[in-house]
Amino acid sequence: MTQPAGSAKRGVLVAAGLVCGIGLLLAVCASCRSIPTDTVEPGTGHDEDRFARYCAVARATFERQPRTIEGVTTSAKTYGDAIRIKSDDYETLWRAARTCAWLGTYLTDDEAREAQAKDGIRYTNTALKLRPTGTEALYYHAVNSGLLGDVSHSYGLDAVETIAEDCRAIIDSGADIDHGGAHRVYGLVLLRAPGPPTSIGSLRNARKQLREAVARAPDWPENHLYLAEAEFEWAAQKDDAASATEARERLEKYLLGEQAKAPAKAQYEFGVWKRKAQELLEANSE
Repeated sequence: MTQPAGSAKRGVLVAAGLVCGIGLLLAVCASCRSIPTDTVEPGTGHDEDRFARYCAVARATFERQPRTIEGVTTSAKTYGDAIRIKSDDYETLWRAARTCAWLGTYLTDDEAREAQAKDGIRYTNTALKLRPTGTEALYYHAVNSGLLGDVSHSYGLDAVETIAEDCRAIIDSGADIDHGGAHRVYGLVLLRAPGPPTSIGSLRNARKQLREAVARAPDWPENHLYLAEAEFEWAAQKDDAASATEARERLEKYLLGEQAKAPAKAQYEFGVWKRKAQELLEANSE
């Protein structure tokens, strides 16, 4: 069987940032499924004032710091209520998909995670019909597809292809979103997917994309978490001790040391990244 690009020791770590849900410990599936292509039902078209109120409440609830599972769940439900009124507002659709992606990442129940990912894909499918090259819709389509591939491995190989296509479209456009997010998500897939001929996994290309994410957003700790993972893997495969040292220093500076601080809009998320950084460090102890 073709082995993933990453080592088994490192591979047991499940990613935990907004895009970290793509943990994609992919195996070759006997029956592979395609990422859903369905869209949301047309809205009722009634009560524009209520639609606007729902959107405002949903957005404010999602942005409240520190985020909580309960708060973001309320945001997702409220976005759903808004979309049942009006289903052709691009911004509302992608923001709803972002909320789904957050819940799909941080919920612990796989059934609930799958439901959120499918809702997010449905929202972004609808948004992409309105704006086929929309950066936000492409990005959260990629993220939610990755989440679905993570929770239900029968979608895994198609999820990888979907993520690559969406992220390359964003990268080729020159746009940026979510602190180097397209490079981070694409890099993480390249790091964790099986290599050819099964899939697109490539440690060299993964490291290139993750370095670009860091270059675009050097103060975003999530970028350093996944670049450190790639550096540890590079050290193991290439017998390059300097790369492992760089990874340890990176984790200490941006996630584990006393000077490491949570970004203002990612207080909850930083706590999870920090735990994952500690796990990564322990899994690659000397």
